[in-house]
Amino acid sequence: MKIPVLHGFPWRWALTWLVLPLLPVILMWPIGGPPLGRYVMGFGLFALLASQLPWLAVRRAVLLLLPLAVATVYVGAVFNITLYNYELLLPFLREVRPLRSPEYLLGGGVVALAMALSWWLAPRAPGPSGLRGWALALLAVFALTNVDNMATARTAGSYVGLPKAGAPFNSAVRAAGLEAPGAQRRHLIIVLVEALGVPLNPGEKALFETDWNRPEWRSRYDVTRGAVPYHGSTTSGELRELCGIWGDYHSVDFGQLDCLPERYARAGYRAEALHGFDGGFFDRTAWWPRLGFAKVNFGDDLLAQGAKPCGGVFPGACDNSVLPLLAQRLRGAKQPQLLYWVTLNSHLPVLADPALGTDNCTFGGAALADGPPMLCRLFLVHHNLSDALTRMALDPTLPKTDILIVGDHMPPFFQRNARLRFDGERVPWVLLKAKD
Repeated sequence: MKIPVLHGFPWRWALTWLVLPLLPVILMWPIGGPPLGRYVMGFGLFALLASQLPWLAVRRAVLLLLPLAVATVYVGAVFNITLYNYELLLPFLREVRPLRSPEYLLGGGVVALAMALSWWLAPRAPGPSGLRGWALALLAVFALTNVDNMATARTAGSYVGLPKAGAPFNSAVRAAGLEAPGAQRRHLIIVLVEALGVPLNPGEKALFETDWNRPEWRSRYDVTRGAVPYHGSTTSGELRELCGIWGDYHSVDFGQLDCLPERYARAGYRAEALHGFDGGFFDRTAWWPRLGFAKVNFGDDLLAQGAKPCGGVFPGACDNSVLPLLAQRLRGAKQPQLLYWVTLNSHLPVLADPALGTDNCTFGGAALADGPPMLCRLFLVHHNLSDALTRMALDPTLPKTDILIVGDHMPPFFQRNARLRFDGERVPWVLLKAKD
């Protein structure tokens, strides 16, 4: 208070209109989180203007909404979901179960606390007045913006939005030579694995190799592997692999695209897509058929077909029980099949769940012991998926089938030390090409 430059600083205003609305972001600075500098600036300037409103009831309403808006932007940025996906809010509230996650519960508690304190402090926190007061308030906004930029600098590059037009493109489908059907007209399964990233630490690399470079595969398949760049969220990964573009399903013109399901359908394939969650989430019920899929299946459909239910934050059909449904389709097929499957159970946060075997997780031993518990759970869910895929691939009753496995994006951990364990620019792919 005795520092001359801070004389007259609007402390109560800064606490009520800056610190409390941004509390979820500020508390995460030592732990991790996405770079939100531009949003901190925007929220701060908006708060500066809103605090000048003469009506207490309106100011209180704004202060109640600000922490909710900040939390929504924060969670969206973690998963590389853009702000104009606002229509996800109702499906999220209807289908997703965030209160099953301790992380979301804690975050919700912080938001509730910020809202309550803001309500109480609103009449006690007048907006800045005079040229000096406004200058000091703007200085506070700029200071918080710069602190966020510095606190998130180490992982800023791993929050990958869509690139500019003309950016170099690659995909696993392209790298594996699957953009058009082969002369053998074999069945093709494409598995887009939720949060399958490229690990960087030696111990985790070894675990990854054990799961995704199995020697037994080579008894029946030629195995090719690699990594490709990713941008955006899961749906952007889908467009990368299925349509060969960097894009967002909100903004692309599907009428101008020639996507993989259409190309394979023209070659006599039957194209079908499966996902264990609700089809209304990310609007897949609307745009998946436009890619050329003759049939789409979501959680309720797969459960009716015999898949087992799994809980968690994203409840739906268990991944390991979807694989037998894929094999069943191929055994009874009368024409070549293109089966596209987006996995579910490794969507973060992965909970300590007996149904997934992730309670009291000790998988990976010393290689994962220094990481957060969710790191162990993620590797275990991916390990179980690899086991189930291997059982299907090596089943002698499975017709000759090529299987492409590819990640959608790196694991979007909140924690900085967990996020830095993965390549922030690329995802892995594996092709099991059936031997003649």
